Amino acid sequence: WGQVVFVLPAFEVRMGTRVPGTKAELLQLLGTGDARPFYGTLCPRCQAPTDYGRWWALPSAPHLRVAYEVPWRDPWEPFYVGPAHSVPPFDERFLQYGFNRISQACELHVAGFRFAVLDGAFVVHRGFKEAGGFHREREAELGRNRKLFRHFRDALRQRYPSSPRRC
Repeated sequence: WGQVVFVLPAFEVRMGTRVPGTKAELLQLLGTGDARPFYGTLCPRCQAPTDYGRWWALPSAPHLRVAYEVPWRDPWEPFYVGPAHSVPPFDERFLQYGFNRISQACELHVAGFRFAVLDGAFVVHRGFKEAGGFHREREAELGRNRKLFRHFRDALRQRYPSSPRRC
């Protein structure tokens, strides 16, 4: 398990909606449209590898468990927990908006980590992420971080020369 990170499916709940405490409560909110996958309308690809359809369909279990593993795919931005002693450190050059979680997940993939989706746990963001709901500097930050990410990927080839994985 030293080379595994545990992915927590991520969701948004409508502002003013009580944050669900259980998967059953979350599924009810999804059914009424008061919850949706994180970035579900802005960047569905950014969370798609989590495979929400598979996660929703899992039979309920009394305890937290690893439900399934998924391969890394660009531009995935998973929320995860992992072993502090072996997860590569976050690259703090990715300031503000854009490519922060993507860079971390990309390096985990190149470093040989596996991604195991948990059932019985999830994270929730209060409020729906909507186009136009970001600060004015977002696009400039995104542009800077996009350029940085290109260099970051090149550096990963040098940092992990024997890895057959790329992002």
